[in-house]
Amino acid sequence: MSYLSSRRALSVMAALASALSLLSACSQTSAAQGDALRLATWNMEWLLTPADRAELGSRCLRQQPRSDEHALPCTPGKAQPPTRTQADFDALAHTAEQLRDTVKADAVALQEVDGAVAARQVFRQGWKLDCFVNRAHPQKVGFAIREGTPYRCNGDLSALDVDGGTRAGADITLFPGTAREVRLLAVHLKSGCFDGKLDRQFAPCQKLRQQVPVLERWVDERVREGKAFAILGDFNRHLDKDSRYPAGPDESQPFNLFNALSDNEPAGALLVRATEGAGSIPCSADDRHKGYIDDILVSEKLAARAAQKQFTRLAFAPEDQGRLLSDHCPVVYSLTGLGR
Repeated sequence: MSYLSSRRALSVMAALASALSLLSACSQTSAAQGDALRLATWNMEWLLTPADRAELGSRCLRQQPRSDEHALPCTPGKAQPPTRTQADFDALAHTAEQLRDTVKADAVALQEVDGAVAARQVFRQGWKLDCFVNRAHPQKVGFAIREGTPYRCNGDLSALDVDGGTRAGADITLFPGTAREVRLLAVHLKSGCFDGKLDRQFAPCQKLRQQVPVLERWVDERVREGKAFAILGDFNRHLDKDSRYPAGPDESQPFNLFNALSDNEPAGALLVRATEGAGSIPCSADDRHKGYIDDILVSEKLAARAAQKQFTRLAFAPEDQGRLLSDHCPVVYSLTGLGR
């Protein structure tokens, strides 16, 4: 063999070795990603397009709009929905990029977003924006799903809108028809009843109390199907304090939220809170909230399959904290080693 032929042969062998090494690395990465489930939830505080914010702001209502009204409130004495600039959207997009590139979230449950067009201002490359609830009100619930992740929209859990002014849930399935299949329900529950028993004569607690049996039925249906599932979103409730109270003897009139859902009736109806035992992580330097109302509740059967479970809250970057962001930042729960 000539010197030139020998050099060519060595080059071909080196290129082949490099390709095999890259293929092996890609295979390992794919296997690792297939072995994990990474979920997040983010309330984005009245996320609208600038055009819609201006138009709706010009004819705002003195009270909170109903579900069938595409309108904004301008209630005297209360803060108005934010008017954001392009720089504000860019700052929010930095957090969405972290969810994509660092967290590698499979899906992000979104609250207070006026549909996919509004969400696209923040969730730009690498996301499918879909399964938003059929609601005229700008505070919609929906999902940002990692591009390439198979999913199916299951329709709205419309029964959560108990009075025509509360919010339906968004129901999707990730990886349908595979061993990785998981059912997700995104929620934004009634605000105002953050702790204490639900049987108080206080309007927000009475509304939330009506929503709990709807959620419990959804959980029980998933358990009977034998499916992995999670409920994620803004519960407007300090779920860590719910353990102080029993669920109550009547499922239609619960005393609390978490224990009513996680009651092992039917057998297997048990949930794991992402925030359980977690210390407070502020969204920004001026965040004074000490507890979590955003959470991710995972079926115990799914959680038990994971070799490792990790919770985090994705604080806003210091350089973005001067912008009009949101009064919430993303909560993340990662389950790894699911294939063990």
